[in-house]
Parts: sequence; C-alpha cells; structure tokens
Amino acid sequence: MTEVLTAEGYEQTKEKLRDLQSRLAEIEKRTDLAPAHLASVRRSYNSMIREYLQDIKLYEVKHAKPDTLASA
Repeated sequence: MTEVLTAEGYEQTKEKLRDLQSRLAEIEKRTDLAPAHLASVRRSYNSMIREYLQDIKLYEVKHAKPDTLASA
C-alpha cells in the first residue's frame, strides 16, 4: 500500500499525471518506433498512470468533506 499524499504531493502527482498523459499521446503519434518498443512504452506509461490515479483517488477520498460523500 502506498502512503497517502500530502496536499503538496497531491498537486505534484496531478501535474505528473497530466505530463505523463501528454507524453503518451505524443508517443502514440510517432511512426519511428518498433511495435514491440511502442507496446512496452505503452505498458510502462499506463502502469504509472494507474498508480498516479490510485494515489490521487486515495487522497481525494481521505480528504473529502462528509457532505460531499453523502451527495455522491
């Protein structure tokens, strides 16, 4: 289990996620990569994206206001 993020770590993780998604989109456009290499890069990036999303979700759940949870 990963540690719950601090407020600063949460913001940094959201920024890293945006950057990673942007880089993945750029890599997807490339035509000079071998299919096996592209698949490997995709797997790696998607794995990191899943981890970032999980960390963000854990932070948001832990820091949600009680009335926000009730309305969800």
